[in-house]
Amino acid sequence: MSTARHGGGRARTLAAAALALALSGASLTAATTAHATVAGPADSTAHADTTGTRAPRTDRLSTAADGAQLDGGSTAGAISGDGRHAAFVTRAPALGCDTYLHCLKLKDLRTGALTGIDLGSGHLYGNPLLSDDGGRVAFTANKRFAMPHLHDRVTGATTRLWPADPPGRNELGAVHAISPDGTRVAYTVGNRNGDQNARLLYVRDTATGTDELISAPEEGDKGGASVADDGTRVAYQIGGYGEGPDDSGDVFLKEPATGARVQLDTGLGTAELVRLTGDGRRVLFNAGGGVYVHTVRTGATARVADGRARSATADGRHVVLSTADGLRLLDLRTGRGTDVGPADARAGHGAVSAKGRAVVFSSGATDLVPGDTNGVPDVFVRHAR
Repeated sequence: MSTARHGGGRARTLAAAALALALSGASLTAATTAHATVAGPADSTAHADTTGTRAPRTDRLSTAADGAQLDGGSTAGAISGDGRHAAFVTRAPALGCDTYLHCLKLKDLRTGALTGIDLGSGHLYGNPLLSDDGGRVAFTANKRFAMPHLHDRVTGATTRLWPADPPGRNELGAVHAISPDGTRVAYTVGNRNGDQNARLLYVRDTATGTDELISAPEEGDKGGASVADDGTRVAYQIGGYGEGPDDSGDVFLKEPATGARVQLDTGLGTAELVRLTGDGRRVLFNAGGGVYVHTVRTGATARVADGRARSATADGRHVVLSTADGLRLLDLRTGRGTDVGPADARAGHGAVSAKGRAVVFSSGATDLVPGDTNGVPDVFVRHAR
């Protein structure tokens, strides 16, 4: 399919030495910061070439199984690490959904097969996140109260995530992350009182079915979380992210086995967690108009790009940046950037597949694929290579 050429800003990255430092590491130490930026490479935009299967191209993800466009809007796209499976939320009546009855759909990008996760009448869905192989899907579903869930695509079973005896009054929850291998899910529980929606942070071990408390209510509301494959490290955000002068959000890294915890954004103002890498060696977060990487082994924290990262690959090498001109995929090791979505494009935490091969986003643009005449936002996948 054809794509429109998207405008894009110039990505700015750190010098090679800083990047090499940021892309290696192994144990928990105190954070330090390093600041130095140099101009990155010139903008580059790939054009679709339908004559080659590996040519960059944009496809519409939110379609029926036969490829037909949907008659309702779709949002909240996510993709598996291997790039084969994807999820999106839709209101399309053609799929049995409507404005007040959102549906969560799973799609096999190789075969086009479309399946759904259905918890029953009256549920609204959001925040889908897929494991690397697409075998597990974590998501939040809301009927009377929002609740975190985990779906096993192989067995078809869906489990509500909830600790056995959480302290205090708790009536709602939300999913924040699934480990790349699908063995652990980070989620919050809380209540409707003031800022206590996400007062408790837990990690579910899918092998044992146990839930481990990572952050207690006293630390404040949790704005995000990410967990390593082996569960030995959990990164999380306290508070929300804002563009103003107030320091409203901080990022921490914790080793649950020892209780060791360190703040990673000291001196950087408001911070926003992007992710912890699957091996637990690096943490990516936003602060002060840029993207930072904290290397656990050395304790160094380096600014590696300008802009705000919306998503990152499990190895932390590729990030999806949100700019005034649209979404941009940046390779932090080489500094190479590629425009992947228009100015109104929106990407979630699970938006990019391994090695930056594909990026999923929602957009109301009508010129990304031929025949887009439904007049509603759709979910698209940009195959970068």
